[in-house]
Amino acid sequence: MTINKHGLSRTIPAEIKREIRQRCGFGCVICGFGFYEYEHFDPDFNNAVEHNPAGMTLLCSQCNQKRARRRLSAHTVAIANANPKCLQQGYANEMFDFHSDPLEIVFGGVSFYDCKHLIAVNGSPILSVQPSLDKGAPVLLTGLFCDSIGRETLTIYENEWSVSSDNWDVECEGPRITIRSAPREIVLKLKMNCPRGIVIERLEMLYRGIRFKGNEEIFQFSFDGITWNKWLGCSMQHCVIGISIESSMTSANDSSY
Repeated sequence: MTINKHGLSRTIPAEIKREIRQRCGFGCVICGFGFYEYEHFDPDFNNAVEHNPAGMTLLCSQCNQKRARRRLSAHTVAIANANPKCLQQGYANEMFDFHSDPLEIVFGGVSFYDCKHLIAVNGSPILSVQPSLDKGAPVLLTGLFCDSIGRETLTIYENEWSVSSDNWDVECEGPRITIRSAPREIVLKLKMNCPRGIVIERLEMLYRGIRFKGNEEIFQFSFDGITWNKWLGCSMQHCVIGISIESSMTSANDSSY
């Protein structure tokens, strides 16, 4: 049903969606899963005459299906909406769907395939991949992303990604996760390329004193925010470290990967 009996379309204005996301902590109010749908519960969509955020919430596809099949009551949804799971635990989370083959991860104009550490800053990797623990099990991705002033926005630990409810806005739609630090200020746009890897479509990040930015065509980093080193149209394959960035002196006995 795209239009209800009152002529209300299922298309929800962007500002109302954002208000609901922020209030719910960017995930399902019942289980905390990071991919969600917008649900009318007071009243149900069929009886709604407007998109009133006070009577709407976020439910994951599984909880939404329970609601549609009347295995989850509006009363239970209302209780969860008043005390969202994501705000209780401080984050929304879900799992990446990877397989046991090497991952391909694209950072703007740079492709990393079968790399243990994609980008390392002063010896600290941003993203790392470990082999499968068991035969046929998925490889394990671990790392983090920050915003333009260095605050953590999205963390990954052994394929489980999580976003803090302290973010200004996190929008999950289709295969994409988009994180904003302010209106029209995108600090991360990540697309899942299941089960092969992920694509970083947009990035504005400060990590350990180094500034990063990128889009679908180019990846850049800077030590001072003025002069930028640019990478585009290149590929790193079968390496321990794809790109190593050092902003300080290192000694011969520094630990190696």
